[in-house]
Amino acid sequence: MLGKKSMIAVTCTGLMFSSLMIANSASATETCGGYLSNMTDPLAIRMENGEKVIWDNVDPVLIQKRDKYVSLLKQKNWTITFNSAYRPYQYQRHLYEIVQNASKSSCVAAEKAAHGLGTEVARPSNTAPHTRGIAFDATVRDSAGNALNGRTFVNSQLRDVAAQAGLSFPLPTTDGVHHIVAGGSTTPDDGVLRLGDQGPEVTELQQQLNKVGYTVSTDGIFGSGTDTAVKQFQSAHGLTSDGIVGVATNAKLDALSTTTTVLRSGSSGDEVKVLQRLLTKKGYTVTADGIFGSGTETAVKKFQTANSLTSDGIVGSATWSKLRQ
Repeated sequence: MLGKKSMIAVTCTGLMFSSLMIANSASATETCGGYLSNMTDPLAIRMENGEKVIWDNVDPVLIQKRDKYVSLLKQKNWTITFNSAYRPYQYQRHLYEIVQNASKSSCVAAEKAAHGLGTEVARPSNTAPHTRGIAFDATVRDSAGNALNGRTFVNSQLRDVAAQAGLSFPLPTTDGVHHIVAGGSTTPDDGVLRLGDQGPEVTELQQQLNKVGYTVSTDGIFGSGTDTAVKQFQSAHGLTSDGIVGVATNAKLDALSTTTTVLRSGSSGDEVKVLQRLLTKKGYTVTADGIFGSGTETAVKKFQTANSLTSDGIVGSATWSKLRQ
């Protein structure tokens, strides 16, 4: 796929890698009369110049799952050859532009031939699995040397092994060498969530943060907004305010995001803080001090009236449910 180079299989700790050697390549800044964008990303330039670049910048979770995958393959006496993993946006754009413009310029056509490109290359995207560092391309062979996957096929047994390692293949099979972290998640197997993680576990965290009175986008990306909300939650509830969602933070979030504890004037504690934050989200002016005083009671009654609930100032399951909507 990445022509301009000769492919040499080398063994490293039992893994097969593709070593890329440059052979009369054009300059990495070749634009072919403007048909190709200039590349400035150092890693993209290294790749274009034929350097073997596979695991640079990949997500640590991919490495974790790759190693488990290799271990499972070894048990079956199967071998794996890795071709690529992380792919910078600029390099993907470069390949895409080559295919798109090959018919318009002999220079670009030469680039296409040198890279060994076919008729299709994925459009560049910052959210693409290779650019996010959560995918690798690799071929697997059984003990007899038979290929178990290729561009248009994946052996069913290999799918099962990949699934055990937390990896998946495209369905339908349009790129059978493409392995991606299952579900697109970059959450480590230890269950701890932190800045930079992505996936359904992060979405669930964000939903819980919203249910305890913070405002966070439920996009499945543990960015600065989620990090800030986690730290605020930890600080408000007597936890280490480090932004890392471990056992203690998870337990507190689980309890407070689902609580239906009956609260009334004179109540105090963490549940009252959650109530006060939720009231603030709904537009009522309340201090989240954990004390159910007259100000909180007035706000609760106003909220209940506005939502056709019994306006008694007592927070039961019906009021909790409305507050979390």
